[in-house]
Amino acid sequence: MPGYILVEESAMARYRDGGIEPVSEEPIGFLDFLRELAQDELPFSKYTQLVVVGLEEALFATQEGQEEREIALDIRRRLKHAASDLEQRLITTQVVLKGRLVRGDTLWLEYRGRRLRLDLIFGSPILQTDSHGNKFYSVKFSLTNGG
Repeated sequence: MPGYILVEESAMARYRDGGIEPVSEEPIGFLDFLRELAQDELPFSKYTQLVVVGLEEALFATQEGQEEREIALDIRRRLKHAASDLEQRLITTQVVLKGRLVRGDTLWLEYRGRRLRLDLIFGSPILQTDSHGNKFYSVKFSLTNGG
């Protein structure tokens, strides 16, 4: 399914029977993914399936507060800039996150004792569950709700 699929690492098949299968065997780091998106010509072919890891580390490296907010909004801007190209190529991007995804008034990731604000990047995606009870969030490349 084209778009971003946000999933906890603990829900992946590697860690549990009936877990979510990775869409690709070769993960790409989040910062590398952003660099690829910044190129003049998107380096991903049609129907590419990506597993992107490390977003939590990029956010955790920031100071809580204004710096975290600025970085998250910059990430959102970069993702939105590439949205049309990603959508046209029907790319699936599975964002695997260490920590626990929590949806309250906003979406955040509990990671190393901090609440990392994912809502600033992905908005308010809808919680979904697969046939094995694995939970994930689906977000359109345009970063609007739903998948």
